[in-house]
Amino acid sequence: MSFIRSKSREFYLLTSDIENIFLNEYMPAAPGDFVKVYLFGLMYGQHQMEMSHEKMAKLLRISKETVAQAWNYWADMKVVKKHLKGNNGLLDYDIEFVNLREQMYAGSDSELKEETPSLNDVQALIQNQDLKMLIADVERITGRILSPKETQEIYSWIQDFDAGSELICYAFTYCYRRGKTNINYVSKVVEQWSKQGFQTEEDAKRYLEEVESRYAVHKRVLQALGLNRGATEAEKQMMNVWFDEMHFNMERVLEACSRTISISNPNLRYVNKILENWYQEAKNDGRDVNKKVTVTQTVLNKYYEFLRKKAEREAQERKEEIYRLIPRIEEIDKQIGELGANISRNLLSGRDQQTLSKSRKQMESLEGERAVLLTENNFNIDYTDIKYACELCKDTGMTEDGLRCSCVARRTEEAEVWQKTN
Repeated sequence: MSFIRSKSREFYLLTSDIENIFLNEYMPAAPGDFVKVYLFGLMYGQHQMEMSHEKMAKLLRISKETVAQAWNYWADMKVVKKHLKGNNGLLDYDIEFVNLREQMYAGSDSELKEETPSLNDVQALIQNQDLKMLIADVERITGRILSPKETQEIYSWIQDFDAGSELICYAFTYCYRRGKTNINYVSKVVEQWSKQGFQTEEDAKRYLEEVESRYAVHKRVLQALGLNRGATEAEKQMMNVWFDEMHFNMERVLEACSRTISISNPNLRYVNKILENWYQEAKNDGRDVNKKVTVTQTVLNKYYEFLRKKAEREAQERKEEIYRLIPRIEEIDKQIGELGANISRNLLSGRDQQTLSKSRKQMESLEGERAVLLTENNFNIDYTDIKYACELCKDTGMTEDGLRCSCVARRTEEAEVWQKTN
């Protein structure tokens, strides 16, 4: 007689075993993302399924660097073992999950040895074709033979930073061109680039071009203020806001710098205040921050006055035209004017509502007759009305609510041309 237990073919219907030793002794002190990596890897390990760092990082919504750091952490805690291998031209490793119960109650000292490779281990790893090629490339760049300790250091970058061969080689090229030949300096560069997610030489080059370009910008601004030094981190952030968020160009920034001539101690905070004011003014006016304003408020007010008088004059000319063509309309306008004056006097004197109602009906009748006469003679009803450039503010620049009118930006541009011809 034999006993057979059916196996589910659906991965998501399976279960995974987690040792209580891990839950009680290791999990509480571990970073949350590291626990996620361990449990996710354990699930795939127990069911003999492949899982790459890239895919795991994507599924867990964390970075590849965090995945690599997690496995280093668990290896240090002796919860897993890392077995190096070559895989498709890249140095890689497999993860073995340690049986914690056996390790705690039946393991020997030899089973608990540190998994980090010694110098001898690294020398043996050079037989790995991928690492061998990387060391050869680095020796070509540096022009010398690397020591075993340096080889071990480079190998640690692959493990700790998840850095690829292309990025490591370019880091050496970049550092040696700058005269920085200390391997600790190169290590810092590789670590920084890896943390920023760079994987290729092109990624690093794009970043360096941007840094060098921004360095030149910062230096130019400081020189305009007579400061022959490098920018502090706070100053860099301040200047970056001018260009990246406010979108000022260099010409406008240098113009703001020139305004510091009047103060005894030129500084970036003073320039920043000028640019913030310019930015807010441009935002209120609805114009580009780099467009210079040569129109003062006094000139703008005069231009609005010019527009109002022009609109009133043109309305008067149209009215006189109508009076010549349709004399009856002139009579109607006089009668409407008299009725309006009477209504105002009656309101002030408190006359009875019946008299006021009669006057209003007479006015409505006259206005109706006026409208008919205009339309019969092919004129619009509002032909004699004042036609303002902006009906919202009646060419004053301010709405009835006391707010700055939306027409100000356009009127400012017009006033700039107008003041040159007046």
